[in-house]
Formats: sequence, C-alpha cells, structure tokens
Amino acid sequence: MAGKNYKKLIIGFGCLAVFLLTASCASVPKAETFYRDRSGFSLMPEGAPLYLMAEVQEVRPILDELVLGGLSGAEIKKFLDMSNHVTLAVYQNPGERHFYAAAMGKFPSGGGGLFFSASKDWEKKVSASGLPYWYSERSWLSVSLGAKEAYLSDVDPFVSPPGANIPEALPAMQKDSVLSGWMNNPAQAIKKLAAAFEIPIEIPAERFLFVIYPADESTSGGGSKKNRADENSLYSATLRFETPAAAQAAGLVMIFSLARLGMANADFGDHKKMETLARAFFSNSPRQDGNALILKTGVMSGKDLALLFNTISVY
Repeated sequence: MAGKNYKKLIIGFGCLAVFLLTASCASVPKAETFYRDRSGFSLMPEGAPLYLMAEVQEVRPILDELVLGGLSGAEIKKFLDMSNHVTLAVYQNPGERHFYAAAMGKFPSGGGGLFFSASKDWEKKVSASGLPYWYSERSWLSVSLGAKEAYLSDVDPFVSPPGANIPEALPAMQKDSVLSGWMNNPAQAIKKLAAAFEIPIEIPAERFLFVIYPADESTSGGGSKKNRADENSLYSATLRFETPAAAQAAGLVMIFSLARLGMANADFGDHKKMETLARAFFSNSPRQDGNALILKTGVMSGKDLALLFNTISVY
C-alpha cells in the first residue's frame, strides 16, 4: 500500500519510538501557550488528503492492525503505549509534506535536550512560529516533545491557527466515538473498494467521512467507552460518502439497497476478506442524508475493521 513517498513516515515514527524509550523529552514550555484553546483537528494544517483522530487505548485492536503509509500499528507499539490521544494528517503527493501528528499522553520527561544535542543526527531549529524543535535530516523527522504532548512532522512541527477545516457533518457524528476522520477526494480509495468486491460500482464521492464507536453484541450503534480495549472488543462504524448532488446520493441508496439483497444469501466460502467487507457495507439498510450516502456497519472486531480501512486506504 505504501509508495516510496512514504518512507519518511515509516522511518520517522520508527525513530521516534526508539527515542522515547532511550531518552527523556525536550521541554518546550511555549508549545502549551501556542496551542492554547486548540485541540484535535485544529492542530493539523489545512489541505491534507487524509485526517484521522483516535482515542488510542480504546481502539488498540484496530490501530495494531491498521497499515498507514506502509507502517503498521504493531511497528510503533511503544509509541502507542504512551499515547492516549493521537491526531494525524497524511499527505500523498511527492514534493509536499508527508505527515503531521499530535499525540497526547504520558511521555518521559527531563534531560531530553541533552540527548538530542549530544547526537550528531539532530540539530536544534526554530519554528516559523518562533518555537524550538529538534530535526534529523537522516530520519526526516521534526520533533517537539513535552511530558504530556508530542508534535511530529517531517517539516516544521508547529501549525499556525486556525488549523484544518472540519467537515460540517463530522462533529455530530463524533458523539461517543473512539476514532474518526475524513478523506478528501477519495476516488482512488473507492476504486480499490470496488476492485475488492469485483463489481463495476462507482461512488462519485467528493469526501468520505468515517466514525467508529465501541459496541457490544446487542448493539449496532455507539456504546459505552472503555478505558482499555482488548482483542475481544467490538465496534461499529458509520461511513458517510458526500456526493456533488442529492440525486446522486439517492441513486447510490438504490444501488446499495439492491446489492444488499443480493448479498443476503451469498456464500463466501473461504473468501474471508469478502465476507468481512460485505458485513461492513451491507449489514444495515443504506440511507440518504441530503447529498450523502450513509452506511452503518454491523458489529465488527477491531481486526476486521482494520481490514476494512486497509482495503479502502491508499495512504
């Protein structure tokens, strides 16, 4: 799934995990002032193709299996262990920045500046916002670390306000959620989905929103959050495909309704991936919300939801 443009993302997060285990953090007291009254997607720059926000410990079964930019959650386990909340913006086109990330949690503290300054691979720089951070050309990683927060990128890790423009429909969808985000211009991702089903379906979506909720066997919607998820944790998701016009959304509802009938008695045999995707897209009746197609998945394991997003993702 990852192209050569995402080697920076792989190397960068890999190096960060090592540094967090072997060194304390560089204290950047001004970061708290700079980001005062800002959180979540407002910490991210505008214009990224993909945005994602996660309550880390509540979705570990998903994150541990998720592959983003060729980097799996299992490869950054130590970093995730220390994080409670992560917001991420990912870019795809060569020549641009590759990622921004903000993590809130409990990181080592005290003396980290000595570690970075003693390494020939790291140099201290000053952000365009006037804040100091550490940069490694070898690792393609910029880092600002505090005891409770980490700001990371392959460029300047500080983002001036106002941050990313959140889709209008997302805040209401996020109630009781544990993972959410959106994808702009998701045509390539949708083509991958159609290829997985081996059907000539087109979804003229301009934007794709996704929200995941905790669930149990008796519910297909949001449930109560847990402090720590495990391999037996169950989830459900709401997927929103925003099209240019209401008529297109209405047409998609008809198409998915017919497809759902066709899938009702399908025998998937040993095609586990196909069965998982069918359960995601055809467990519940599709509905229209203005110019959007709304799909709600059935109750799924974290591993199966990761499979769903790995199939869709092109990042």
